[in-house]
Amino acid sequence: MKNVRIIFSGLFLLLAATAFAQNQEVIFKGEWERESRWTTFEGSWKIIKTGDSFTVELGDDFEAKKAPDLKIFLSKASLDKISGKNAVSLGEPVLVAKLTSYKGKASYKIPAGINPADFTTIIIHCEQYAKLWGGSPLK
Repeated sequence: MKNVRIIFSGLFLLLAATAFAQNQEVIFKGEWERESRWTTFEGSWKIIKTGDSFTVELGDDFEAKKAPDLKIFLSKASLDKISGKNAVSLGEPVLVAKLTSYKGKASYKIPAGINPADFTTIIIHCEQYAKLWGGSPLK
């Protein structure tokens, strides 16, 4: 009887995980474009919609040089117009999250009420020193 419960529990978890994964949709994805040749900044990213919420997911290949205040922003300005000095003022930028991982896969929840479709660009910026690491158009 105990083995039957374990099998049913495992089957239930598998079905629940499958249903959850089917409810996810990649709405944007891309590769990071580095702003400075002096900065390590590369890899892939995607924005995933799950129900009414959105998440920025950095790929396994993501790598960024560490800095004291790296943050992910969504902006309505195009990447070619954004610089370290105007990154947090031009294009009505919205803070997604502070970067907590500098290498490999990581996920950051976009604040409730923010729709990435309303933005043009995703960037990573060191706010403390006004340095743009880089970004990517939302496509």
